[in-house]
Amino acid sequence: MTPRCQAPIAESTLIDYWARDLEDSDEGDRVETHLFGCGECSARLEGLAALGAGLRTLARQGRFSGIVSRALLNRLQRDGVRVRVFAILPGETVPCAVFPGDVLMVVTLRADFTGVDAVTLSVTGPGGVSMGQYDHVPVSGPADEVLWVNPATVVREMPSMRIDLALASAADTGVELGRYALEHSQF
Repeated sequence: MTPRCQAPIAESTLIDYWARDLEDSDEGDRVETHLFGCGECSARLEGLAALGAGLRTLARQGRFSGIVSRALLNRLQRDGVRVRVFAILPGETVPCAVFPGDVLMVVTLRADFTGVDAVTLSVTGPGGVSMGQYDHVPVSGPADEVLWVNPATVVREMPSMRIDLALASAADTGVELGRYALEHSQF
């Protein structure tokens, strides 16, 4: 039986390590040293790597929709996946469309997440019709963004329309962090 880890590595750090996205090489060395001596954290990394490999395969095929980390998005782009990215600040309306050859569309929702551990993203279409909701999306670390990804094949099929997005803290209070809008055009 493997002894329990006394200082488990944060999941976000494991993901960044796996994606080769750690900014500090000393931290990379520290993580690697820990992993060589810790079966529990190594097993967690192995599970995350398998999940990441599956997500990358689905994303490359344009068959994934949801929330992704910056590390996973960077990895997909390094792997040559054609990604159309739209960055948006609270209160903004941004025109968007996907083009031939695009595999994924990513909307980068920026906000101030100070004191917030997780958020809820609500997506609504014309007439206030719900197009989806993502609950308890973690927003740890220095990131000030949530990355919402959709297959370009699905987006290409959508008619021209306005899509409203709202971020709120996932805590009981559900404090609004930002409202955003996409003006989608079909090409």
